[in-house]
Amino acid sequence: MASEKQSSKNSRKVFIETVIKENEIGTQNEIVSLLRRAGYEATQATVSRDIQELGLVKEQLPGGGFRYVKPPDPKLQKLRTLFAEAVVKIDCSENFIVIHTLSGSANTAAALIDRISHSEVMGTIAGDDTVLILIKHKEATERVAEELKKLADTAL
Repeated sequence: MASEKQSSKNSRKVFIETVIKENEIGTQNEIVSLLRRAGYEATQATVSRDIQELGLVKEQLPGGGFRYVKPPDPKLQKLRTLFAEAVVKIDCSENFIVIHTLSGSANTAAALIDRISHSEVMGTIAGDDTVLILIKHKEATERVAEELKKLADTAL
């Protein structure tokens, strides 16, 4: 029973994170309503605890009002900055993407890619100034390469 309750709690938290990413949710009552419509038993007190445990914060909207958001991971932000500064060139072919970086920066670039956990990336191998990325489906290789180029757009 305790395991089932924990699984439900984890599932509820994943649902909350998904809902706040896709919608501008500004109140706990809105979250409670969405949870109930999705079949979760939830009270405002439960949602309040979940919000605290998830580390959600309120962000002001440009037109007024607020919404819940997950604040960016400062370590991930630092990796993105280092990635943009280090990348020299990105090429792709078949199921592979090759990223050329400044000397000594390939591990940092690979760390960001690993941390992002892209569903199409099977893995990375980093040398001193080169990262090799293996992509699951070759149809996705160019799309993933373009996404990485956008991350590095200040460097390319």
